[in-house]
Amino acid sequence: MADIAKCEDSLCPSKEYCYRFTAPASEVWQSYGMFNRECDADNCDMFYPNGKCKHCNLENDNHKTSCPIMKIQVNL
Repeated sequence: MADIAKCEDSLCPSKEYCYRFTAPASEVWQSYGMFNRECDADNCDMFYPNGKCKHCNLENDNHKTSCPIMKIQVNL
């Protein structure tokens, strides 16, 4: 159960990576809000990352080798 105001913006490009959208709803009471997001913005000021990478969809700082976030250091 999320003790936060969940987001209802189903058109947000970052909805799958925001805890406000992906958190499970309360069984009894759940507050929802429409947060102000610019039309061309990736997310709003109330964006709450859920730990999922938006490039490779893996969680908990795990990344695919092809992910642009993945940094490989080569020592010569």
